[in-house]
Amino acid sequence: MTTFNASIATVEKGFRPWRPRGRLQVHATIAAASFVCYILGRLLEGGAAMAFSLIGVGACGWAWLVARALFDPAPRDARWARVVGLVLALSGALSVLAPAGGMVGRVADSLYTLSGSAALLLTFVEPFHRYTPDLPVGEKRFRFAFVTVYAGLVAVSVLGLRAVGDGPGEALRDDLVKSACALTGLVAVLVAVRFRLGHPLAARTARRAPTEDDARLAERLRRLLVEEAVDSRPELKIGDVAARLGEPEHRVSQCISTALGFANFNRWINHHRIARAKGMLAAPDERRSILEIAFACGFASLGPFNRAFRDEVGTTPRDYRATMRAGATAAG
Repeated sequence: MTTFNASIATVEKGFRPWRPRGRLQVHATIAAASFVCYILGRLLEGGAAMAFSLIGVGACGWAWLVARALFDPAPRDARWARVVGLVLALSGALSVLAPAGGMVGRVADSLYTLSGSAALLLTFVEPFHRYTPDLPVGEKRFRFAFVTVYAGLVAVSVLGLRAVGDGPGEALRDDLVKSACALTGLVAVLVAVRFRLGHPLAARTARRAPTEDDARLAERLRRLLVEEAVDSRPELKIGDVAARLGEPEHRVSQCISTALGFANFNRWINHHRIARAKGMLAAPDERRSILEIAFACGFASLGPFNRAFRDEVGTTPRDYRATMRAGATAAG
């Protein structure tokens, strides 16, 4: 009976609708829907095109809010940012509905142009938010790629189409090019969100000084690594460690950031995993492949291992092994 009930619960969980959690996921979901509506509004005709355009005109605003969430780990948007996004979406929708040439239409167009231009410009600025020279290599490359892709899309969709004529063929070309840019932007948003979810930014908070309780808990955490090698478990989560120690998750998280000096649980665990991997890679008699070493150190696959290793060491595991073995050979 217990097995049957567990099976029913698993089935119900599988049919449970997905709900985006967190500021980044919410904005990304709405931005994706806006991009799709923008594309459909460009490619369709009649009432359907207008209906989709009412939502699609807010795409650049939602894309900007996604960019803010990508590079600012605050749990909520600033009020002024929400106001700009709302003005952009409402003025854009009003410009679609209002009769052409009328006073309402002209005011809506002006507001939409002003707020849209602000959103486009601010999106360029977001990748430089909290940028410091000591950022991990992977984070720097991600920000550079974001700016490069975004600049290319703006250049093609805005600047490159200024010379489009008034003929039906030119109008179709305009729609196709802008739809292609929107599709590229949609894919870029999804890729960027996936990267950020895998490489979260630590929220900037006032870090308190560690207490004696933090020091004792830190010693218990170190013993877990030394005596039980808990970091070798690929699916290890902070909740597992907290349960093992009989402590609340927030206490463990505070201890890691104060007494141990790491931004978060994943950084702490990966630091020790990479330290073990460096020893294996540097050993001249180590015959295991890089994938086997990744598994032995607690990584579930090669991709996360390579990214974590590069962020920690500044080079790939393969290059590190080659460098260390070349040095050992030269010394011998």
